[in-house]
Amino acid sequence: MDAAEFDLSTFENIWSEIYQQYDWLMDADYLDKTNLLKVENFNLVGFFQSLGDYALHELTTGFTQFKSILIFLIVIALFQNIQSTFSTKYEKVTNIVLKLILMVQLFQLFIFYHDYVLDILTRYMNIVVAIFPMLLSLITITGALWNQTLFKPAVVFLINASYFFINAISLPLTVIGTIFGFINQINVEDLYGRLISFVNKVALWTLGGYFAFFLALMSIQNMTLSFADGLFFRTTQNLMNHIPVIGTRFTDTIVSVVSTLSILRNSVGLLGVITLVVVVSFPIIKVGVSLILFRLLTGVIQPIVSKDYIKILDVFNTGLMNLLVIMIIIGVMFIFTFFIILYSSNMMLLTN
Repeated sequence: MDAAEFDLSTFENIWSEIYQQYDWLMDADYLDKTNLLKVENFNLVGFFQSLGDYALHELTTGFTQFKSILIFLIVIALFQNIQSTFSTKYEKVTNIVLKLILMVQLFQLFIFYHDYVLDILTRYMNIVVAIFPMLLSLITITGALWNQTLFKPAVVFLINASYFFINAISLPLTVIGTIFGFINQINVEDLYGRLISFVNKVALWTLGGYFAFFLALMSIQNMTLSFADGLFFRTTQNLMNHIPVIGTRFTDTIVSVVSTLSILRNSVGLLGVITLVVVVSFPIIKVGVSLILFRLLTGVIQPIVSKDYIKILDVFNTGLMNLLVIMIIIGVMFIFTFFIILYSSNMMLLTN
C-alpha cells in the first residue's frame, strides 16, 4: 500500500466542503489537491492570512448586530433622560417593557449562536468518525495491535460521551443559565444569582472534567500499550531471526515495510490534525469576534444607560462565552486525540 493507492476520498470531500464554504477567502490552496498527503507543503502563511481576512469579515458582519443593539440602547438612554425630566410616574413599568424588548433581541441572537455551535460540534464529530477508521487501519497494518484494539473503543467512547455532554448537559445548561440570567434582571433583587452561577459552572466544569479524564486515560493507554506493542514486535523479530537462512532477511523486510507504512500513517494522521485545525479555527473566530464586539458594546454604552441594562448585556456575554469555551474544549479534545494516537503508534518503533 502506498500513497498513490491509499483512498483519500474522505479527506477530498471534507476539503471540498471547506473550499466551498470559504471560497471567497481561499484563493491560495492550503494543500496540494493532487496529493493531500504532502502535508509538509501546507500553506501556513496563507492559512493565517485567511484567518485574518475571516476575522475582518466577521467584524463587518457582526457590526450589523452590534449597531442595532447600540441604537436601541441609545434610544433607551434618551427616553430615560426625557422621562426623568418630565415625569417618573410610569418609570418602573416602562423600564420593565424596555428590558423585555432588549432581552428578546439578545436571546434571539443567543439562540442563533447556540444553534450554530451545535451544528459545528456535530460537524467536528462527523469528521472524526470519517477520518478515524483510515488511521486505525494504518495503525493495524503497521503492527500496533494493542493500540488498535484499545484505541478504537476509547475513541468511540470519546465521540458518544462528547455527544452526551454537549446535548444533555453543557449546551442545555448554558441555555438555562442564560434564561434565568435574563429573568433575574427583571426583578430589583438578585433572586437567582447563585443558581445561575452554579448552572454555568456545572455546564463548563463537567465538560472540562471529562476532557481532563479522557486525556489522562488516553495518556496512560499511550504509555502502556506502546510498551506492549514494542515488546511484542521485538519478541517476534527475535524469534524470526532464529529461523535459518531466511529469518534475518524476512525480519529486515518486515521492518522496512512497517517503517514505510508508518510514514504513510503519520502523513494521514497529520493530514487529519491539519483538517481538524482548519475546521475548528473559523467557527471559533466567528463566535470570538462576536463576543469581543458585544463586550465592546457593554463598555461603550455603560456611561449613558443604567446598570440594569449593562447587567442584561453581561448575561448575554456570559452565555456567548460559555458557548465559545465549549466549542474550544471539544475541538482541542479531538485534535489532542489524534496527536496521542499518532504518538502512541510511533512509540512502538522507538521501543525496538
